[in-house]
Amino acid sequence: MTAFPALGGRRTGLRRRTGLRRRNAAALTFIGLVLLFLFAPLIVVVVFSFNSTPRMSLPMAGLSTRWYAGMLDDADVRQAISRSVMGAIATALVAGPLGVLTALGLQRLSGRLRSTLMTAILLPIAVPGLLLAVALAIYYNQVLHLRFSLAAAIMGHVLLALPFVILTMNAAVAGFRFSLLEAARDLGASPLHAFRTITFPLIRPAVEGAMLLAAAISLDEFIVTLFTAGRDTTLPLVVWSRVQRSVDPGLNALATTLLAATTILALLAARRATVRL
Repeated sequence: MTAFPALGGRRTGLRRRTGLRRRNAAALTFIGLVLLFLFAPLIVVVVFSFNSTPRMSLPMAGLSTRWYAGMLDDADVRQAISRSVMGAIATALVAGPLGVLTALGLQRLSGRLRSTLMTAILLPIAVPGLLLAVALAIYYNQVLHLRFSLAAAIMGHVLLALPFVILTMNAAVAGFRFSLLEAARDLGASPLHAFRTITFPLIRPAVEGAMLLAAAISLDEFIVTLFTAGRDTTLPLVVWSRVQRSVDPGLNALATTLLAATTILALLAARRATVRL
């Protein structure tokens, strides 16, 4: 007499597990389709960068790295890569310290004032890139009387990257205990010594992450660079100029190189930016 309820319970549990598996499968299928929609264009670019022939169609004739070798043999590309790397390093070295000091200063303020200033600092993120690039070009030319160059473009990259650096560092130092600095001062440490021995070691991973993020933003920035770099072309500008003529595996190799560099920097930045204080 007791076997029937037990059997019914097992059937109910089996139906529940079957329904759960179906829902999980449906969810995974939907997420997979979304990911495919997001990354399919990038996958195509990467795959065709290894095509052995200039023909941009499937099936591919074979795999080859000839387009990457040709890219490295191109003097214009090498020079553009050098400028892009220099710009990324300079942007990180300028935006990083400025972002750190700004974030630490914001933590000293009251909550309402800090929120107001953070809103003002983040406003450049909401400004359309084209509008910002035009404004910078006019400002450099009409107000500062600067020649368009890589240095002018780097200043624009710092302007773009700084809000992200401050946002990252503000989240990292939100729980920073300033009582540690006060204790160090009470023990006779100078402000610089307290920062070097207490503050910086605690926030160093977040600083490194913020600087890597700034470098990634600078490396693939196109619009501001187009309006302010003048003749100092960077890798995104080379890709843009060549895509107007034709699309071939050599162009895909350039785009893949830029994609790989920015992805690696962004992943490293995400890994280093999270720190517990």
